[in-house]
Order: sequence, then structure tokens, then C-alpha cells
Amino acid sequence: MAKIRRTKGGGLDAAVRARLLASMEAGRLVLLCGAGLSMAPPSSLPSAWTVAARCYDRYVMSIDPACPQELRGDLESLAEIFAKEDMLGSVFIDALVPWEDFVRPPNVGHAAVADFLITRLAAGVVSANYDTLIERRAQEYGFDLLASLDGDEAKVQARKHAPLLKFHGCSVRERRATVWTASQLTEDRVIAARIEKTKTWMAHHLRESDLLVVGFWSDWSYLNTVLAEALTGVAPLSVTLVDLAPEDVLQAKAPELWTLANSENVRFTHVQRSGAEVLDELRRAFSQAYLRKVLHAGRAALESELGAECEAGWLDPPDLGSEELYDLRRDAEGVPATAAATLRNPGPSEVLGYAHLLLRRAGASQTPVGYDLAGRRIRVVNGSGMLLQTVQDRFRETPFEVADIVVCAGATDVGLPLNVVREGRPGDIIRPSASAAWLDLSAARRELDV
Repeated sequence: MAKIRRTKGGGLDAAVRARLLASMEAGRLVLLCGAGLSMAPPSSLPSAWTVAARCYDRYVMSIDPACPQELRGDLESLAEIFAKEDMLGSVFIDALVPWEDFVRPPNVGHAAVADFLITRLAAGVVSANYDTLIERRAQEYGFDLLASLDGDEAKVQARKHAPLLKFHGCSVRERRATVWTASQLTEDRVIAARIEKTKTWMAHHLRESDLLVVGFWSDWSYLNTVLAEALTGVAPLSVTLVDLAPEDVLQAKAPELWTLANSENVRFTHVQRSGAEVLDELRRAFSQAYLRKVLHAGRAALESELGAECEAGWLDPPDLGSEELYDLRRDAEGVPATAAATLRNPGPSEVLGYAHLLLRRAGASQTPVGYDLAGRRIRVVNGSGMLLQTVQDRFRETPFEVADIVVCAGATDVGLPLNVVREGRPGDIIRPSASAAWLDLSAARRELDV
């Protein structure tokens, strides 16, 4: 058993990052996400204590001014008052819970989780969060990602993407069936059935997996108990816990989970950093690995032309932010900004990698959208096996002012007109045609003298 601790300000340990990437490559990584993920800016969702305080304040203001003050920080006990009166759904959930506080922009952690689900880098994600920020970020990427509320739904959604299992409810889907107090787990038949289906799914899909736990050590004890019961007998190979809290606090909050993480034959790592930051760093490392594979795919062709080895720097992936790297992955996959990147590994990329290396050899400098060569902005898009005009029509983005030349690597230019020519200016209701010159690789080499 190994323990690695990182301070809040440090980067992710290289060995930990390598193990997590290796687990992704092997299809063994499962994420467990809790409130800590959504508390990072710009989402900044409230903590359990804050939600409890706001529910309490609304309760004493509108219903019972004599409610004991000690309940202000005890969300479960406050919810239990309404459960006993059979008003949990109709009053507490509908009228007191500040659902508006769950509507916030996604953060970089949500973006990373969405990316991991779409590309199936994660074998699955189990979330204790009611919010829909992961789903929303996936939709912003152009992907229809649907959450599951129990194990049976997770099996169905696995045909489309890695499952996102929100085991104790969702703010959008069947809101009254969200879990707020322990009595619901046994007395609410809908919730009890969901939990049992979820336990069955987790017992099957999490066995001998690597668990990446992000912000899950909840202030809500009953949620920790549910998860601990569901993980009984799962026997993970490793547990990587990302949480800013010190070990004594984590152990006190969730003793069952702490015991599981520190079980015999389980490699346990505690990373004391923001979960959103760690996920973003992990996503960035994956994107760089993806683009590194693209560059190496073109290496043999360039070395054959040169009669010598490539310079090492030409094969290094760009040092950019995660969203910029994601856009380059889209271009490498041959999909426009209206669609999501879905591949965990590049498809055939020999011509694409060769095009990149030609520009790098010519001294082009890397930019967030491609390259700059002698003042000309160049974007490289994968058109392998397609007509250039077909790819150009697919990439009709508005406005398309990020490049002077688009190198459509692998595509064939047969001189056909575009299917739809939309003339106009950026900002018009009718979308303008792309102003960049679209060239196949042969034409681009002549134009750019590379």
C-alpha cells in the first residue's frame, strides 16, 4: 500500500498521473464524483452546510419560526421533519431546496469528466451530485450525453457513451425522487429499488477497477454509507482520493470509505488538491498524448523524405490549455466545432502527422488553432479518405476567421463546388462562407513552400 500526498499548490505527481493515464488506456478507471467537484469556480455550487442553512432560513421564515437553531446546519435532520409528515417532496424538495443555486456554469472538472465519458476514457462515472453540469458541458461540445439514475439505465446508456450514474437523484429528472435523508433509502420504494439496482451494477462494473475519487467525502453521512455498502466486495485495485481535506477529517467523515481505501492489496493515494484542477490536468495530459501519436504517425514519411531523423522538438505536442488542445483534437479527428471529439486514439493519421511535421520543419510556430508561418495563419484538419469540398462544407463555422489557409490533410481536391454556398458577412442571419483558402496537402506545399 502506497500513500502519496500532494500539497494544494503543487502539480499532480508525475507517477500518479502516469498510473491514471495507464488505467484509462486499459479501460479500468472509474470516477466517483461528489460535491467537491461542483464547488470549484466558476460553478461554485453551495456546500451541504450552505444548502441546509438556506433551507432552514426559508423554513423558519415561512413555516415554523420556533424550529431549533441547531438544525440550521443539519440538512438530513431538517429533511427528516418533512419526511415524517409525508411532505418531503411537496414542501421540502419543491419549496425549500434552493434549486436555483444549482444552476451555474460548468467548470474545467465538469469539462474533463464529459470528455472522459464521451471518449470512454473512463469506464464509468458515479456521481452524488444533483446538478447537470457534466451533461451540460457535453451538450456544449455537441454531444447528447444522458445521465442514468440506476444500474439498469446505466447498462442502456453504455451503448452510446460511458455511463454517468447519478445514484441519488438529479435536479432535472424526477426531482422529487432525490435523496435527502436516510429514511428514504428504505421507506421510499422508488429510491430503494434504484439503490439496489445501482449496487448490483457497481458490484459488477467496479470490481478490480481503479477508483478516482473526486470531492466525494461528503458532509452527508448517509451518502457515504450508501456508497460504502455499494462498494462492499468490489475489491478495487487502487483508490486515488483527490480532496483538499486532511486525512483525519476524511476518516472522521466517512470511516467506512476510509477503511475500504486503506484495505489490504489496495494502492491508496491521497492527492491534496482541487478535484477540478486535477481532472483538468489529467485531461490535458491525455490530449497531449493523443496529439503526440498524431505527430509520430507522420514521422516515417518525413524521415524518408529527409533521409535523416526528425528533430526531437518537432515531435513534441503543443503546450496549450485543455480547451485549446481539445480543439486541436477535433481538427485531428476531422470534426467541426459543432461536434464532439469521440476518439480515445487517433484514426489513420500518417498524412495528417506528415502535414504537421512539414510545417514544423519549415519553422512554423504553434498557435492555439494551428500554426503561424511568415505571418500566415494555418489550420490543419484531417480529411483522410474524403473529398476536400465535403470536409470544407462540414466545417462551415461562423465566423471562420481563425486561419488564412486550412490544410485538409489526406483529402482529395477534384474541383467540385461546395454543396451549399452561404455568402454573407459574419453577423448576418445567413451564415457567411469561410474566408480561409482550403487546400489539399499537395496544393498547400506549393502555396507555403514547405
